[in-house]
Amino acid sequence: MTVNTATVSFTSREKHVVQGLAEGLTDHAIARRLNRKPSTVRHYIATAMKKAGVSRQAALVNYSYDLGLIRLPVCKDSTAYVSPQQRELIPLIVRGLTLDQIAAATHTTSAQASTDVRRLMRALDAQTRAHVVTRARQYGLLKTARPPDAAGRT
Repeated sequence: MTVNTATVSFTSREKHVVQGLAEGLTDHAIARRLNRKPSTVRHYIATAMKKAGVSRQAALVNYSYDLGLIRLPVCKDSTAYVSPQQRELIPLIVRGLTLDQIAAATHTTSAQASTDVRRLMRALDAQTRAHVVTRARQYGLLKTARPPDAAGRT
């Protein structure tokens, strides 16, 4: 799906939901924050993903940052040790790859890819893969670039 980035816009509620994802909140936590049902939050997420032309929440968060649709939360701690091996996972997560796809890209098993992603999340103190995008940006491990092209979306 090709999306014209100049015309993509989220409703206020979609922005709030995506901002919650960027902060590492689950759909249930976002629902509590917004006084909505989790199913309603999932609907907003699905709608935003469709508008953005992505199929994973991490890719949605990254896309939203690139277009300035959400803001990067202030980070109190500006350092985190991330090994070179872990750094290689960040762009794969940002693209919204599945564990099987990450395993194929890193020439490991799905179980090892899962372990590696969990270790990266611990190193970044990230709650979810979407939160990895935020934390990687906060720590300077992922820069805001041009809006993603169709090849960068899954």
